[in-house]
Amino acid sequence: MLLRTLAGAFALLAPAAAAPAAAATSATSAVDQSGLYVATKLNYHPLPRIERVPSQDGWEHWFKLEEANITLRPDRRFIASFRYYRQHVRPRAAVSPGPLLNETYKGKYSMSGTKITFVPDKTKQHKNVQPIVGTLANAQLMIPYIVAEGQSKHPLRLDLRREGNW
Repeated sequence: MLLRTLAGAFALLAPAAAAPAAAATSATSAVDQSGLYVATKLNYHPLPRIERVPSQDGWEHWFKLEEANITLRPDRRFIASFRYYRQHVRPRAAVSPGPLLNETYKGKYSMSGTKITFVPDKTKQHKNVQPIVGTLANAQLMIPYIVAEGQSKHPLRLDLRREGNW
């Protein structure tokens, strides 16, 4: 749910066919960029961070992101995990968070310059997956996304810092 909220409310093209020289460069960058990326900010504010996203029914999707991690593997696979609280509440209503939720997504990623594209694996719950495009430079990963609920649009931006090598 959170990945879909952050990415289609992070539900995360396959690498295009390329010349051998381009493939070698691309493979090198996958190895160079592999590692653990830990979220530091959501919408320019440090974690944990609370966001309220308007919903189509006039209520709000309230969520508090506690942690987010993305592991980039040298084989062009990623694992994204999130720990968060979520509630569907009336606008500006007091929130009593329920249980801490955990979600994990796996998939493929490709790089072109500093652009990184995540494509999550299809699952029973997420059959229609959309790619998520971010920027990876200088050990910093930035993933912007617009959450669209009916006529309402809410921008989200997740900033992550590289914490370790693969």
